[in-house]
Amino acid sequence: MTNTTNRKTSFDIIRILAILIIFNYHFCIEAGLVDSIFCSHKNGGWGSVGTTIFFLLSGYLIHMGSKNTQPLVYIKKRFFSIYPALWISFIFVYLLTSLKLHNFLWGGQPWRLIFSIVGIDTYLQYYFIQAYACVGEWFTGMILFLYASYLLLRFLIKKCPVITTIVITILYFLECTHELQPIVPPDASVFTGVMLFWLGMLMQEYPFILKEYWWKTAIAIIITLLVIFVQLPFYGNVLPWKNLLGITLFYLINVLFSKINFGSNAGNALKFFSSISFGVYLVHHFIIAQLYYHLTTRPIILIYSLALLISVITAIAITKITGLIKH
Repeated sequence: MTNTTNRKTSFDIIRILAILIIFNYHFCIEAGLVDSIFCSHKNGGWGSVGTTIFFLLSGYLIHMGSKNTQPLVYIKKRFFSIYPALWISFIFVYLLTSLKLHNFLWGGQPWRLIFSIVGIDTYLQYYFIQAYACVGEWFTGMILFLYASYLLLRFLIKKCPVITTIVITILYFLECTHELQPIVPPDASVFTGVMLFWLGMLMQEYPFILKEYWWKTAIAIIITLLVIFVQLPFYGNVLPWKNLLGITLFYLINVLFSKINFGSNAGNALKFFSSISFGVYLVHHFIIAQLYYHLTTRPIILIYSLALLISVITAIAITKITGLIKH
């Protein structure tokens, strides 16, 4: 039987690995290593795998901590989990960008800053709406949507989980084949996000889904190897393969690290690095782009190491300041 402490530590590891997957993917894109194994597997990019894991984990943890929480308490908690870090990182990067461009209105009319304040500026780029997007990715707008939808999803998972699961699954596969949300890439579609977030909620609501069995682990390993190393039949935009890889990795990582008895020091260290993952996510793309631009001729491993180190240090500062605001 897996104990609670190890289970929480395994989720910390999942979050850390997910942000590293996304960091590696964006670094490889910036460095022009699109065809490298660090950027792509046989059925798509690793970035989608990382976001899949994040959506699953978010659904699981949000439901675990908020299934009995009063709506106003839930809203307050989610607000402080997102906005202080988002605003701090935005102000920092906005000022640097403005100084570099010698223009504080590089994103258009000042009122467009509201998109950045709300956290949807990057997502709106899919709709060709100019704004001051400079931190985070489309993921920020998506996670805000999912957090806002949670109270409704919480009601549905209690009252009609089967019907809701069927409807969400149908919409997901329709998105894969017919693009229900045109213009927006399938990875960033709300139908994809809701499907994965809902699956994470189901995993928490019904623990048997994540319960380890040898046959389940064997199937997950086979699927993981197939998606990574074998070009599978084309289905729509092949999004299901990328999401399926994220799901199997989520399961396998949890199974593997739930078996390890972490000491208090290792557990605390993992918890710490897990806690700064959102800060890393917010600023890493900007830091990678700036370093690669200024250090193009330097060894790629040096640029990578510096980008990761600076992202971590910046994320620690953001997390510390955010902690002071919360208290």
